[in-house]
Parts: sequence; structure tokens; C-alpha cells
Amino acid sequence: MADIPTIDDAVGPLAEALQDGPDPAVRAYAALTLGHCGHPGAVAPLVGALADPEKQVRMVAGRALAGLGPVAVPALIAALGDRSWVVRYRATEALGSIADPRVPAALVERLEDEKDHVRYMAAKGLARHPDSTAAEALLDRLDDENPYVRRMAVRALEAAAVGLEGPIAARITEALEAQTDS
Repeated sequence: MADIPTIDDAVGPLAEALQDGPDPAVRAYAALTLGHCGHPGAVAPLVGALADPEKQVRMVAGRALAGLGPVAVPALIAALGDRSWVVRYRATEALGSIADPRVPAALVERLEDEKDHVRYMAAKGLARHPDSTAAEALLDRLDDENPYVRRMAVRALEAAAVGLEGPIAARITEALEAQTDS
């Protein structure tokens, strides 16, 4: 009787299709399938696909990595240091969808990214997964040059302020009131 293939047998060919497929639809489908397989071996090829020339492939790869959850966090954090803002953007977006204690510090660091798209995604991730340790960095983003970053920082601060007390809670309340007055 022939051996029945397992997901372990599929990861390699899917990774190859993701990296070398001539058709963006094939690469996107390979990324989607790798994400659904839940195999840790899918992380590296999916992170590589964050640099794909096609936006759709990058988006699907990011969502697939987010779906893999905590197993993808170390590789996504490493991708935050990529030269390409597009890779940093998709890695930040994926991290913002993963509930993991390693994520908030990485997102706080991206609040200082040179590219506003990345700062926006970092604030959005912190709004999804509020963390009081991010309050200072988010307060700084209230003066960001990009209005979308400022608005998302407000949302993240509103979420982070729930249950906070003391001086930081007062600073957040004061800053948010100032935002609504302006």
C-alpha cells in the first residue's frame, strides 16, 4: 500500500510555488494554503513572501502569518528590521492581529518607524490588543504628521486607558480631551 501524503509532504512544494510561481494568483493561493496548514515550516516562506512584488501576495502572506499565531511572532519581529517599508508594514499588520505578550513591545518600536504606513499599523495593532506600557509612545503619536496615525493613536489610547489609574491615566485623559477640542 502506498504511503498517504501528509501536510509535511505538502509544505515544501507549496513553499516552492510561493517563491517561484510565475503567476501571482498561484503564489497567493500557495500562501493561503500554507497559512491554513498550520505547519511551523510555513513561517519562513510566508515571511519571504512579504517582499513579493505583488501586493495581493504580500497581503495574503501577512494574513496567513497572523493566522499561524504565536509560532510566527519571532520571524515577524525579525522582519520589522527589513529595509523595505512594505515588508515592515505587512509584518506590523500581522503582529497586530496576534495576541502574544511579545507583540506590544515590537509594535511600540514601530511607532517610531520612518514610514507613516508602518506607524499607522503599529497603532492599529495596539488598539486591537491594548497594552498600558504603550501609553507613552502612543501619546507621542498624537502629534504625528499623518492624521491617520494620530486618529489610530487616539483609538489605541482609548483602549489602553480602560482600567488604568494614576498619573498616566490622567495624562491620557487630558491628551484625549485636547484631541477632541482641536
